[in-house]
Amino acid sequence: MDAGHLRENRRHGTPGFPVGVYVMEKQAGQPLLESHWHEEAEFFLVTEGLARMRIGLREVELGAGEAAFVPGGELHGADGVPGAPCSYTAVVFDPNWLAESGDGFASRFLHPLARGKIDLRSPASCRTEWGAGVVRRLKSLPERYESDDPAREMRIKGELLLLLADYWTAGQWTERQAALPGEAIALERLKGALLYIEQNFARKLTVRELAAAAGMSEGHFSRTFKAFMRKTPVEYVNQYRLRHAARLLADADLTVGEAAGASGFDNFSYFSKSFRSLFGCSPSDYKKRTGWSARKQPPG
Repeated sequence: MDAGHLRENRRHGTPGFPVGVYVMEKQAGQPLLESHWHEEAEFFLVTEGLARMRIGLREVELGAGEAAFVPGGELHGADGVPGAPCSYTAVVFDPNWLAESGDGFASRFLHPLARGKIDLRSPASCRTEWGAGVVRRLKSLPERYESDDPAREMRIKGELLLLLADYWTAGQWTERQAALPGEAIALERLKGALLYIEQNFARKLTVRELAAAAGMSEGHFSRTFKAFMRKTPVEYVNQYRLRHAARLLADADLTVGEAAGASGFDNFSYFSKSFRSLFGCSPSDYKKRTGWSARKQPPG
């Protein structure tokens, strides 16, 4: 998953096999998962550390061996705990692919899940019998996904169906309440503002400008933004810029000053102080630890 794009337009997997499995290992201070959305559903499993996941207006804290379900189209993101590493597996899939059969299970459970009429309880945890089954199946998927087994796709489809059957058998699902019209409209407008930030973060942005991009008054926009994103628009833009600068320091042969400028910072002192506050180290130290030039050094 590309954390640099808030709405993922690319297809996960292929048309005949719409599944993507991503194993991520994040060091302390590295961004975990930027807020974004995609049409497919997702399982998010923490394998090490702790994550605070946002799914729409909900927030779920996940420890190692705990998983959350994200319905398709839902705005979601995750933050790690400052100073601690976190590893996770994300399984992104199209529920319609699982619901192609016309049997009773598909009509009673899979079709409503694909249409967003059903939600799965979060977190699924190893501390419960049903949750342990879900987590075990999720943990098996990365190896199956990378396998050269000619039946790889069949086995992954089978595991996902059995995983969903675990939820069904245990009754760990609920009917989703339709969003209030005003809430649904506000969310779609908020997504427009998030895309606007992605396209214009490198220059000065005002709350008034972002509210106009969302088609809201400043006050309504600020309240809506804080409710969904758990931070103010100014805090979000600042962190977005800092995380962009971190990606540049890790993936491009740029100086710290060049990365700061390309990320919308014109005050280097403020950039350094803010970077240290978010990542727990100076930009220079971060570049030495993760940067392009460090990876160019010969081993030994």
